[in-house]
Amino acid sequence: MTKVLALDLDGTLINEKNEIIGGQETLSLLKSLQEDGYEVVVVTGRLDHDIIHIAQKYDLNIKYRISQNGAVIQDNYSIKGRILSKETALNIYKYINKKDLRVEMNTISNRYWHSDRGTDFPREFYDSSNILEDFKEVIYYQPIILFLLIGDRDEINDVRKYIEENFDDVDAIKTSEKTLEVIPKGVSKGKTLKELYPSAEIISIGDSESDCSMFPYSKTSYFVGEHSFGEADFNLPSIREALKNIVEENNYGK
Repeated sequence: MTKVLALDLDGTLINEKNEIIGGQETLSLLKSLQEDGYEVVVVTGRLDHDIIHIAQKYDLNIKYRISQNGAVIQDNYSIKGRILSKETALNIYKYINKKDLRVEMNTISNRYWHSDRGTDFPREFYDSSNILEDFKEVIYYQPIILFLLIGDRDEINDVRKYIEENFDDVDAIKTSEKTLEVIPKGVSKGKTLKELYPSAEIISIGDSESDCSMFPYSKTSYFVGEHSFGEADFNLPSIREALKNIVEENNYGK
């Protein structure tokens, strides 16, 4: 049976400075599990190029990459993605563009912003961003994967409620108290992971609400960090402790 280790990036594998949480010990544990037959899959809200960067920089053998919170699957030869309909994307953009929110939009390979991000946001390893005053032309001519909305918690909650009540072909998912992602209906990290590995033994590790969708499809799940949004089998301080636990369980089963 295929054994899969599914990892989120931000807050799970890397910190706000884009550094590996737990440093070399975390990397050594990951490589040990790969040597024991685990296939490592990164499942992230970031774009695919940041997964490639991590894999190359730390010599991680990653065959499949799940990006944009489950909307896009890529390997070295193919891409599979779910997109927003142009009508829905235009109507949502028209609504959210009037709000006091930072609005970002993703295609398969690029991010579109109205203005540059502040220094408090994690930086992409490869900068695929484009500064554009009006997103409508991009929506007309390119496949839109998702919108990311950033703002006050109450405003985010109000926008989420409006979108859920007025659009039946999208989901609005909070990725933090101040961020909301609008993605095609039914897309999640967990569903895409299960689609990719229908018969595998999956272990998943994450730190946010979007990661919790992986837990029902996992033999064992780990929520790492200070807060918990869902029911994982283990709640631990960081990925380092989670990987130690997996290695110990793996050695015990031999």
